Amino acid sequence: MGETDAPSGKRGIPISKGEHMLYLKAQELSQIQDVFNPNPLQDEKAIEKFYQDATEARTGDAYSGFVEKMDLLLLDSHESLIHKLFIGHAGVGKTTELYRLKHAAEARGFLTCFGRCDMELDSGDMEYTDVLFYILDLLVNQANDNNLKISSHMVEKIEQYWNSNTELIKTISTQGEAEVSIGAETEFGIKKVIKLLAGVKAILKNSAESKKEIRTQIEPRSSELLHQINGVIQDISNQMQKKGYPEIPLVILDGLDKIPLGQARKIFKENGSRFQGLQIHLLVTFPISLSYTPEYADIQVWFPNPEKLPMIKVRNWQRGMYQKEYEEGMDTIKNIIGKRADLSLFTDEALTKLIHYTGGNIRDLFRCICDAALRARLRKSRVLELEDADQALNTLESDINGRYSDELIGKMEEIYRGNKHVSSSEEITTLLQIGAVLEYNGTRWCDLHPLVEKWLIENKKISES
Repeated sequence: MGETDAPSGKRGIPISKGEHMLYLKAQELSQIQDVFNPNPLQDEKAIEKFYQDATEARTGDAYSGFVEKMDLLLLDSHESLIHKLFIGHAGVGKTTELYRLKHAAEARGFLTCFGRCDMELDSGDMEYTDVLFYILDLLVNQANDNNLKISSHMVEKIEQYWNSNTELIKTISTQGEAEVSIGAETEFGIKKVIKLLAGVKAILKNSAESKKEIRTQIEPRSSELLHQINGVIQDISNQMQKKGYPEIPLVILDGLDKIPLGQARKIFKENGSRFQGLQIHLLVTFPISLSYTPEYADIQVWFPNPEKLPMIKVRNWQRGMYQKEYEEGMDTIKNIIGKRADLSLFTDEALTKLIHYTGGNIRDLFRCICDAALRARLRKSRVLELEDADQALNTLESDINGRYSDELIGKMEEIYRGNKHVSSSEEITTLLQIGAVLEYNGTRWCDLHPLVEKWLIENKKISES
């Protein structure tokens, strides 16, 4: 479906107070803010209650569901490793799909690690060694949570790695002590390693100067770090096999799609080979704008057969023209809304306009619904009406059309006139990145965000065709 991406944890719908209020859809406008909050669906009960399959409306093919394909791929990959990129616009619903995959993999018996790089690390300053370290941290913690043992040999190697340099351990001890007590004498074995790794992670997220020191020490010894990760994986795999479960762990890394492009290039292109040796199934989110560049082909050497989650279409472009109104997309989005709120809270005109002018971007849609509901409540109305929808859409229109410069209007007019092919030009990359242009299904066609098209025509920046 199109639930939007958000930080992990015990958040996501619903947030209502009191156990008896959980998982209930909105019956009045005062409940709109909770059920249309921008968090993903995380736990299985919330997914069961609120998730709406949108596969056909996204791709035109009912048998192309991301989670369903990945579930079978995991089931069929007994010896081969899966290393994949997962790509989609911000707000398209990637995190919800990743949580669905997590639950499906766990149901199959996979040891599954779910990490938020944008929350646990510094998304504005990240290097490949940070990501490798985070994978080690996730695996050790998940093994501990599942009562799996890390061999004393591996525990000793990890401790030696971080304690071998006096300056490094001093940095970890002093900077990480706010988060953990590194030298706690009462901790042994895996518990001590977990505290040690927590100290490193705290530095990588919060301390710029100490982060440089750690990276200076790690980078020349990155091969040792890889050996540590694979050693932990081997310990996990041996125990999972004895228990009769799939032996290859699954690691899901969300949030890497949000890092700056320069850093993404260094992680995925310049150092993508570093991940190839990891004996895990690895699924990582990836900046969509980088998928429109020449480097994308090189990156697929290390992460072949990427998966893409397209927007839900509200219009259908085929053979050089729009087809009739795409009812499948409109109905799917209406069903998404109907899972969360009683549709009698919206007039038909307001609902249709909100769906049409947000262009299949669920994050934009939820934002407008929340804004419009507040306005309706200020009017003392029990129903969200067209005037409320118009004001919410006007606010979003102003926001989106303030994200680009006049130099990009020529390219947007080309798209409006029918050149809807997604190219690797810098202009298209920028427009997709800022949400002024949206990409749709597997044929990789793009279109102006409906509110961008509306603003350009009304302000005579382009002439209506």
